[in-house]
Amino acid sequence: MQENIKAYEAYNATPLAIAGQWPRELRGYADKNGITFPLLVDKTRSTIKSYGVYHWLSLEAYNIARPSTFIIDKTGIIKYMYISTHQFDLVQQTEVLEFLKKMTRLL
Repeated sequence: MQENIKAYEAYNATPLAIAGQWPRELRGYADKNGITFPLLVDKTRSTIKSYGVYHWLSLEAYNIARPSTFIIDKTGIIKYMYISTHQFDLVQQTEVLEFLKKMTRLL
């Protein structure tokens, strides 16, 4: 997402990430990778669970969230979602940006 931050801004969208990790780990990752968008910590994993992306155990990891992308409009309605099948299944940013472009046209 970071490499597309200007495109998100052009569509008046704010990317953010939610991770079920400790703040120190997440901050270190953000600093190392130059991430400027908001990173939210969900230590109890309550948000991750409420969105249905909690993944207790797999061959890749345990007690984490599946990589997922949600586009939520200003009224709180989920307009788009992508929930991966495994840790290396990531949404294509071009697909997300194309959806944001369509949403902008509809407004």
